[in-house]
Amino acid sequence: MIEAVPSAVAGEQPLFLTIADTRGQGQHTDVSLWHLIRSTPATITWFSDEEFSSIKWLSLPQVLDEPIETLDPHLHRFTAKLAEAF
Repeated sequence: MIEAVPSAVAGEQPLFLTIADTRGQGQHTDVSLWHLIRSTPATITWFSDEEFSSIKWLSLPQVLDEPIETLDPHLHRFTAKLAEAF
C-alpha cells in the first residue's frame, strides 16, 4: 500500500481525466482520474502481475522520449500538462 500524499501541484483534485480503450486480452474501456502524489521508487514494493508485466520510474523527459505505443495512450499529454504546471 502507498500512502497517498497529495502533491503541491494539484492538491487533492485530479489533474487529468481520460477515457481509453485498453489493449491486449480482456479489452475494455478505462475511465481514469489522474491524481498526483508525492512518492519515491522505494515506495513501490508490489504491483499486480496480472495487470502489468513490469513497472519502472521515468523522469518527465524520459516519458516523452518513450514511444507512445508502449505507454498509456494519454501519458504523453498528461506529462506535457504536468510539465507546464511546474
